[in-house]
Amino acid sequence: MSTVRSATGPKKIEERTSPIASSGEQILSNAQSSRDVVQDFVPLAESLEWELGQEYLKERGNKAFISDASPVPFVINNDGTLSRNAATVFFESLLAADKAGTLEPEIFVLELGIGVGLFARYFLDHFRELCLKNQKDFYDRFTYVAADRSERMLLDVLRHGVLAHHPGHYRVRMVDALEPQDRLPGDACFLNHSGKPFRAVFLNYLLDCLPAAVLEIDGDSVKQLHVRTCVARNVKLDDFTDMSVDALKDRALSANAAAKRELLEVYGLFASEYDYRPVKPADLPHWEFVQEFRRHGKRLLHSYGAIQSLERLLALVHDQGFILINDYGQTMLTRDDEFEHQRFSLATFVGVNFPLLKAFFKDEKKLQWLEPSGESKGIHTRLLAHTTTSELRVIFQQVFNEHSYKELQEPILRARECAKVGRFELAATYYREALEKQPRNWVLLNEISMFLTFSLRDPKAGSDMAKLALGLNPTLSAELWNTLGDSLYEFGRTAEARSVYLKALDVNATDVRSRYNLAWTYTREKNYPAALDMISQATALDKTGEFRERLLQKQQEVLNHLAMRHQQEYLRIINLVSKYAKKEEKDKQAGPAETPIIKDSTND
Repeated sequence: MSTVRSATGPKKIEERTSPIASSGEQILSNAQSSRDVVQDFVPLAESLEWELGQEYLKERGNKAFISDASPVPFVINNDGTLSRNAATVFFESLLAADKAGTLEPEIFVLELGIGVGLFARYFLDHFRELCLKNQKDFYDRFTYVAADRSERMLLDVLRHGVLAHHPGHYRVRMVDALEPQDRLPGDACFLNHSGKPFRAVFLNYLLDCLPAAVLEIDGDSVKQLHVRTCVARNVKLDDFTDMSVDALKDRALSANAAAKRELLEVYGLFASEYDYRPVKPADLPHWEFVQEFRRHGKRLLHSYGAIQSLERLLALVHDQGFILINDYGQTMLTRDDEFEHQRFSLATFVGVNFPLLKAFFKDEKKLQWLEPSGESKGIHTRLLAHTTTSELRVIFQQVFNEHSYKELQEPILRARECAKVGRFELAATYYREALEKQPRNWVLLNEISMFLTFSLRDPKAGSDMAKLALGLNPTLSAELWNTLGDSLYEFGRTAEARSVYLKALDVNATDVRSRYNLAWTYTREKNYPAALDMISQATALDKTGEFRERLLQKQQEVLNHLAMRHQQEYLRIINLVSKYAKKEEKDKQAGPAETPIIKDSTND
């Protein structure tokens, strides 16, 4: 075929090739649309994936962090290090206010999104120590307001007694991070305060739970990430629920919380599809700012929920106070930015666009925005305030910069390297150095306990170290109880180890490791049926397959023990039957026994 040179040539070629391309797209589209749709395309923050994730966190409480097969991570901001740094910065701000004579009689701080409550516990611990050390009465005048939109989360903190070491110095309140002004200003505990009662607000992994928009901007064309929720492939609804697809759709449209809870029960049957769809820019919050902010690149994560929350919180923060943010997300903009979209268990999170927040509050609002120098860890810290003192800026950099973080981690990393190659005494020296820097880090204490038990072969010291860790976190880590149980087991105190493993199950009723460890104790106690029962339960609960091989090996070992016991019992029975049979044969051969003559005394 000759080359077409006329103006109409290219058009004809396009018309001839277009059906082929479109038919391929149509085939793929039909394959995707073959699934039952529960909710058609809507923006991410309005999707079932997002709404059910929010409902999950609200209803699940702290079990989202300590009991699920793939729990929401919480250790990084709850090991005590972040709390100590926050307490140090906060104490410095109070010293400056006290020196200036502007510190009020009652001091309040707020934490939104309290999670398991350990950040609050350790903050109060460190703050009290700083006040005692510096002979200040700040702690005596201090109240920590622990807030969350989940009533279950608050009740779990109270039920576990996480803050019980600080009676009279904390309050729990239900607060929506998007509307904090609805509940807090009129609270009874702020009667003697103006509308700005808080000297500090702590937001730890809170902003990534708030609505965000992922935008694709090309000239005047603006598209937003949309999500469609379908029944997953190869899933037969009848096998899991009596709800039909229409019933699922009705519940997806309903604003009723009970309907959302019903959907949450079958959330694992859903799959999400993503697509960028056109939107009206005027409908997006702060669109004029976004236009000005976007200087290059095509994709943009618009953390509008974070902006809304921070704006409204600033109205509650004292003019000399601050908001301390600890979260994950992008810290630099590139030409091909992709949004950070993560799911932990059944919850969905979107990483924060820190450059966007900085541009909005520092450049637009002319507020103070502090960033630590250098960042390599997963969590990023930012301080937002109306005004800051030079002392506050210095102490912020000291405790949150990259060098300080690496200084804390260096002896731990060296200890691990030494232990890995068998240099246990040198590893112990490095662990001692790490403890000097972080004496109340329960995660570190747990690691050292295992090192003492299994590397140095000193289970007594290992159990003592585990007990120190449990003193700091007795109710929120099944792993700590398992570590103590391992030390006791290695020490030969089997009954105590069994009791401790059962305690681990009290903390996390679905814990696989506790059941695996109980199988060991029952095996040592020769209670083989109980051991097999634990192995059976653990196998059913091991959704990730982490313990599968070990459980199967232990099961085979227990079955061998049980088979040996049955064989021995059988041989004993056979032996008894054999002895009885031989005695009968011998009696037959001896004949009937002579009847003894009973002497009658009357014949005498």
